[in-house]
Amino acid sequence: MTPSLRFPEFKDAWQPRHGDDAFRSRRQRAIEGLPLYSVTMDQGMVRRDSLEREFASNAPDEANLRVFKDDHVYNMMRMWQGAVGRAPEDCMVSPAYVVLQPKPDTVTAFFDHWFKRKRSVYLLWAYSYGLTSDRLRLYARDFARVPMVLPMAAEQRKIAHFLGLVDERIKLLHRQRVALARYKKGVMQRLFDRSLRFTRDDATAFPDWTACELGSVFDWVATNSLSREMLTYEKGEVQNIHYGDIHGKFSARFRQSAESVPFIKNDALPSNIRKDAFCKPGDVIIVDASEDYADIGKAVEVIEVAPMSLVAGLHTYIARPKAGVLALGFSAYLFQSQALREQIMRIAQGISVLGISRPNLSKLKICLPHLDEQRKVAAFLGAIDDKIAAASAKVAQMETFKKGLLQQMFV
Repeated sequence: MTPSLRFPEFKDAWQPRHGDDAFRSRRQRAIEGLPLYSVTMDQGMVRRDSLEREFASNAPDEANLRVFKDDHVYNMMRMWQGAVGRAPEDCMVSPAYVVLQPKPDTVTAFFDHWFKRKRSVYLLWAYSYGLTSDRLRLYARDFARVPMVLPMAAEQRKIAHFLGLVDERIKLLHRQRVALARYKKGVMQRLFDRSLRFTRDDATAFPDWTACELGSVFDWVATNSLSREMLTYEKGEVQNIHYGDIHGKFSARFRQSAESVPFIKNDALPSNIRKDAFCKPGDVIIVDASEDYADIGKAVEVIEVAPMSLVAGLHTYIARPKAGVLALGFSAYLFQSQALREQIMRIAQGISVLGISRPNLSKLKICLPHLDEQRKVAAFLGAIDDKIAAASAKVAQMETFKKGLLQQMFV
């Protein structure tokens, strides 16, 4: 057995093995003073004191399990979901975990990738025991029986090195994206608290920002109440913005041609959509309901849309700017500004689901700069958003590339 994609210098067939051919279970008491680690599904092993959550109890050090650098540790209840990591240093973990000590011919870095591939996750699930998914457990004795097809150590090392380089590239792109998002947040805060101002093209100052209420700047446009079941991604006549898509995937600068927007099903399409109910450039679509404060009042500004082709639906408001008040693109950032977000969270009402009303939104206080300054703010922040989007696209591209490698470089 050999993988479909392989380094040419290796010719030997891969050999059928089992978990206990590569690892043995280590059940050794910890010694006092070792750092305590936890296993997470997205970051592998991390120091417990770096996690922002409370733990029910802290066992004495000697009740924990000792882990040596490069051991793999997994959460037996979440192994089938990828809760496994490699120890970056000598440490200790909760006795609820399983510690895997590598055998002499096992390249632990190779298994960083083996554990994450789709086929491996399936096998780890298949060898877990439990009546329901929340009761599945992969005990050490069952891990020992998990089948695996492995190359010699030299080839394991080569694959691990190559995939490690791919991972480093993905991490670098992630860091770039995070740094850009942090920079945008900081500079947007300074622009909206006016500690940082643009000047006119002739270097003279813009006038002071004008205080007003949201309701004096926007008119409210009716939305529909179509549920997700009435929408389809098959071709239709009119597209519909669903509040869940604003929460989950739409850019704050909404471009119809760039977003995946569902259509209204033909049998649900209202026969009498009012002309003014169709979205126009500059419209702000605001979510009026959410289960948490972070997302209540989340909004997108329609930057580009074909005429008479898009409406907004359940749990949304359309705020349409009055003529000559707002520059295209500025509202997308106005509704992300800290001052307006804090006001929106204060007017949210409800217990399990939060809601905001149009009358209360209309009373919110905002400050607006001169139209030309609005254009400069929107263009500057838009350029940063474009860089963030480009970095995100590169991350997605590299992650897809990595998935392809994991399918082709393993058996």
